[in-house]
Amino acid sequence: MSPLKKVCIAVFEGLLVLFCLAAVAAAMASFHFWLFLRQPAKPFSEKKQFFIPPKTGAYGIARLLQSQGVIRDASEFYLLGWLKNSLGRMQAGEYAFSTLYTPEQVLDQIVNGRVVIHIATLPEGSTLWEVARILDQKELAPESETIELAWNAEFARSLGLKANGLEGYLFPETYHFKKPVSTASIIKAMVQQFWQHLPQEWPSRARELGLSLHEIVTLASIIEKEAAVDCERPVIAGVFYNRLKINMPLQSDPTAVYDIPGFSGPVTAAHLTRQSPYNTYRIKGLPPGPICSPGAKSIHAALYPEKVPFFYFVSNNDGTHHFSVTPEEHRNAVSHYYELKKKASEGKNVATGDSAVTGPGEESTGAEAPH
Repeated sequence: MSPLKKVCIAVFEGLLVLFCLAAVAAAMASFHFWLFLRQPAKPFSEKKQFFIPPKTGAYGIARLLQSQGVIRDASEFYLLGWLKNSLGRMQAGEYAFSTLYTPEQVLDQIVNGRVVIHIATLPEGSTLWEVARILDQKELAPESETIELAWNAEFARSLGLKANGLEGYLFPETYHFKKPVSTASIIKAMVQQFWQHLPQEWPSRARELGLSLHEIVTLASIIEKEAAVDCERPVIAGVFYNRLKINMPLQSDPTAVYDIPGFSGPVTAAHLTRQSPYNTYRIKGLPPGPICSPGAKSIHAALYPEKVPFFYFVSNNDGTHHFSVTPEEHRNAVSHYYELKKKASEGKNVATGDSAVTGPGEESTGAEAPH
């Protein structure tokens, strides 16, 4: 055999060996990648929740996922993103992953932006301070920041409100937020809901009543605090309008304690005599602003009160009220209320916490009504 032929055979055998080694390496790499695609990061379930910052590159996201224990290998995850044509489609945000997710499930979640949704529910009748506390507890906005911004008159006017603050305008609703979200954005969403729940004809209706929107919301907030049964909201509104027409104090217990920081518990006789611009036992007409965020039904009741002859109402001790026209009828209803309250107290050995709403010259009960 000639030397040239021997060299050619040796080269061929060498190339064949290299080819076989490359094929084996490729097969092993393919098998390893196949295992990567099908194996979760850990053999047990563990929740991993963290934030992918905006403008983080695909490989940066892969490294973050590996450091958090969501995937096993950043390079292979990057390769998966390249094969899926997803490198430029990964979205920032707060995510929650299970360590049992496969890499493809993780990639699909990030590409589709299925981030953590934070739910905050504001009950009807919530005060601004209560709203701030809820947002703080949900880790959506610092309590102090919410209060400061909500009492910013310039910010309120930027949202189309002729008010010095946002008490009454943070609409009670269940909200869904994605992080990152600013305190201003959260508040704007709540005020936007307020505007959306106003009847379209509210400007003309408010003019008919001779009240501004701020006065309508203020009255609605008092109705919200006084009414427990929806069907009574227009009736209670009618009572308050009757009082306003004759310049009779509204005498609503919740107004007497609204501006007491951190107030809780029953309203006492001392509360009803305290000096406060909100205390409708000491002032005539409406207080300077809302005392809570009213719901849509209370706002509607303030705009469309029922025409009633009543000037007084007192609790029936079951969430409903007895309405009266004359002071004498009201006194009898108050006496009946005390009898019911006494029986309930004797039966349960606890105070009911109900109240009677009084009129001019009537003795205050000094107890707060359930809202």
